[in-house]
Amino acid sequence: MRLLLIEDEKKIGLPLKKALERHLYAVDYFTNGQEGYDEAGINEYDCIILDLNLPGMDGMEVAKNLRDDGNLTPILMLTARTEQEDIIEGFENGADDYLRKPFHFQELLHRINSLIKRNSPQKGETLSIKEIEINTTLKKAYNKGKEIKLNAKEYGILEYLLRNKNRVVSQEELLEHVWDREIDSFTQTIRTNVKTLRQKVDPSKKFIKTVKGSGYIADEN
Repeated sequence: MRLLLIEDEKKIGLPLKKALERHLYAVDYFTNGQEGYDEAGINEYDCIILDLNLPGMDGMEVAKNLRDDGNLTPILMLTARTEQEDIIEGFENGADDYLRKPFHFQELLHRINSLIKRNSPQKGETLSIKEIEINTTLKKAYNKGKEIKLNAKEYGILEYLLRNKNRVVSQEELLEHVWDREIDSFTQTIRTNVKTLRQKVDPSKKFIKTVKGSGYIADEN
C-alpha cells in the first residue's frame, strides 16, 4: 500500500520513511506542504501522514484543500501541538486521526493500518482467498497456516488484490498503490512480480487471474 508522508523535519521524516518501507509500504516523502498537496492531487494514496508545521502550506491548509478538492484519502496528522483546540481544528479540516509527537512507531503502524482498512472494500485485519491468508498488520502471507516468503512488491500486489477481491484491478492502479513515485511505468516490473507471486501462492492460476486488456483479479469463484 502506498503512503504520502509530508514532514519538514528530515531527522524525523527520513528515518520514518525507511521504517515504513521496511514494513512493506511504498512511501513518497516531501518536506514542503505545497509540494505534498500537489503530489496528492496527481497520485492515489492509501493514507497521508501529515505534519502540521510545514513550509509552503501548513498541514491544516493541506488537509482542508484536499477535502475541498474531493480527495477522500485518509489523513493521519502528526503534531507536537498539545492544545485541544488544535486537535479539534485538525478534525474539522478533514483529518481522520491524530497522533502527538513523540510517538511510538508501532502505534503509528496500527493507526495507518486501521485507516487503510476503514477505507477499503475488504476491511478485516486478516484477508483470505482459497487456502491463502494474509495478516495486514504483520504484513505476512500464509498457505494453510505456513508462512510464505514474499518480497515487498509481491506482498503489496497480493494485499491490494485481496482488499479489492472480485474486482478487476488495472496495472496502472497497482502502480499507484504498490510502487512509489520513482517507478518507471514503462518497465515490466508488474508482470514480473505478478509472475513470481503466482509461483509462490497460486501456481495453478486458480484465483489470481489475468483479465486480458484490463489487469488482474483475485477471483474466489
